[in-house]
Amino acid sequence: MGSIVSSNSHIDYTVEIYNETDRERAPAPDECGFGQPVFVKKTIGVDEYVVMGVIYDTQLVDPDQGRSGPRLAQGDQPQFTPGYVEERTKFAGVALLGTAVIGDDGTIESPTQQMPRWTLAVEDIVERCPDGVTRDFHTTEDGRLQLAYIERLLDVAGPLGAEVTLALVERLRESFPAKEHQRVLNVIEKDIRWQSSVDRGVMR
Repeated sequence: MGSIVSSNSHIDYTVEIYNETDRERAPAPDECGFGQPVFVKKTIGVDEYVVMGVIYDTQLVDPDQGRSGPRLAQGDQPQFTPGYVEERTKFAGVALLGTAVIGDDGTIESPTQQMPRWTLAVEDIVERCPDGVTRDFHTTEDGRLQLAYIERLLDVAGPLGAEVTLALVERLRESFPAKEHQRVLNVIEKDIRWQSSVDRGVMR
């Protein structure tokens, strides 16, 4: 889908989305959209892991914009305008959610939604996460639904935190149709919407 170009914090990364010059087929809009779960494979010691994340924002950069007019001084340069970009490029903000071990059969094992311990690297490949892997990452050993990363996600995504969390909840509804899981998701959705209303000063 893309590769990492920079980070804003230990769990907040900027990903450059591949275009036709990078790959034979660039990702379709629905493959790298808002709320899309993603992962990065990392080898730590003898074990292979996936570092799970979600797209919480996107931004387009057109290097031709403003070239014919006055330029900003270096000290006034906007923060999110990489100087090396020479063609129209899409960037995505990715918040990390946790990690899991990749088993011998290619499935994930021992998912944890604690803050990842490892730092990702520039040019690490970011891949779109299949629905089955997303489901396994949100399932505890005893079959319960887990979303322990919500507070971190809300903090990293800032003004878009509530919306990206609700987008994830909507995805999980399709993967967890059982009534007990739907009840958990209902409570989470209600709490996120209430908190968002309070933050905006709108009480309902």
